[in-house]
Order: sequence, then structure tokens, then C-alpha cells
Amino acid sequence: MKETERQSVRRYAFVKASAVLLEALRGVFLSCLSTVVSDVVKELDFAASQLCQYSKPTGKDGSKRRRTSMQSKGNLEENIRPLQPMFWRLETALKANSHDGGEWIRADDGRRFASLLTPLTALFDAKTPKDLPVARDDGTGHLTTTAYGALVVGRGTSGTGSLVGCLMALAAGGVNEWYWKPLIHAIVGACGHENRTEVRKAGASALLFVLGTLEGECMVLLPKCLPVLSELQEDDDDEDVVSLARECAQMGEDLLGESLESSLR
Repeated sequence: MKETERQSVRRYAFVKASAVLLEALRGVFLSCLSTVVSDVVKELDFAASQLCQYSKPTGKDGSKRRRTSMQSKGNLEENIRPLQPMFWRLETALKANSHDGGEWIRADDGRRFASLLTPLTALFDAKTPKDLPVARDDGTGHLTTTAYGALVVGRGTSGTGSLVGCLMALAAGGVNEWYWKPLIHAIVGACGHENRTEVRKAGASALLFVLGTLEGECMVLLPKCLPVLSELQEDDDDEDVVSLARECAQMGEDLLGESLESSLR
């Protein structure tokens, strides 16, 4: 076994074991997790460097970056193996934190929140191989949902962690607009992705779940969502995107108690 493979196995084993402990101990384990927050950020940054690099523009002739991508693609599966249990661990931690009042994620004057938000939202742009092994709920196979849909949106992975699940739990731990504004901004950015329908769909799903999590507390940020919701309702590439945008708009109307039709034109 190569050294890089051994490192990946160790990383996976540590993340998986700590996720199991956190699932069992919940808030009791948060103080232990505090000591490895920087490692969590590094792991998320590393995953983004592996999964998002194919989205970056190539150089003048593209040859060097293509060679780099091809070299890393062979080890991609092993490199990002810890990502899903990392999502599970982080989502469980953030839910426990929210249940306890959210103080853990707001530590260091909100820097902990910000340090996790940036690499998490970068993963909206992940390009996951179609055959990437992803743990799914019983009865959910790769024909039912793509690896991206499972890992990022959380389709068929309710018990194994996802990006959108982490963002929902992160939102619940915030306490005011200072925390929610950059989160909503990043999600709206994903909703408006120009090139990939699956990213727009993931962004719309995240927005729907976050609005549902924050409910009336997010009304001050709702106007920032309306332009992109208007665009999504005219998306010609995917009916699911249109449906999600309409659900978001309906939730906004329910929260405000008034019609948003004129604002969505």
C-alpha cells in the first residue's frame, strides 16, 4: 500500500470513528471536536481542491492542468473517501450545537462559523465522478440518485451526511443576520450557477431547507433571494429546479403573509 493510500485510510478511520462517537455522545463530544476544527477545515479544503479543480479554467494551452487533473483523478476516490463521514460528523455536531443554543459554532467571535462556511459552500461546485462510491440509505441505489445528488444535496443519504445537511445545521446555529447573510449569499450564488443545472438544483434545495430552518428570522434576507428565484422559475433545463424555486417562493409568501408575485416578475 502506498503512503498516500495509508494516509487516506487513517484519515477515513479517524473521521468515521469520531463521527460514531459524536452520534452517540452529541453535545458531550463537542469540546473534543473543538481541538480539531482546523483539521476539519483542512479536510474540506482538500476535498474542494480535488473535486472542484476540474471546474477551473485551463491555462494557455491547458496541457499542464490537464495532466495534473489526470494524475489526481486516479487517486480521487481514495483522496475524498473521508468526505462523507466528515459531513456526517459535522452535521451531527452542528445539530447538537443548535440544540444547546449554538454557542459552540459562534466561538471566537464567529470565526469558527466563517472558517467552516467558506470550504463548505465551495463544494457546491464539486464535480463528482458518476461511479464515485457513496453510502446511501437502504433501497437507494446509484440509479435513483447521482453521486453529486447524494453527497451534496443529501438525496438518499439522510443517515450518512451531506453538504446541504451541514448548511441547514450551520444556519440553525447562527443567531442573527451577521451569520445568515454570507450563508444565504453563497447559496444564492449556487442557485445562479450559469453552467451546471445540478448546482442550481442543489442551491435551490439548500435555500428551501435553510428558509424552512430559519422561518421568520430570515425575512430580512428574503429580498436578496427574489431575483434568483425569479430566474430559476424560468429555467428551461430542469423542471425540478423550477419546482424548487416555486416552493421557495411559496415559503417566502407564507412567512411574509403576502404575495411575492410582483417581485418575481
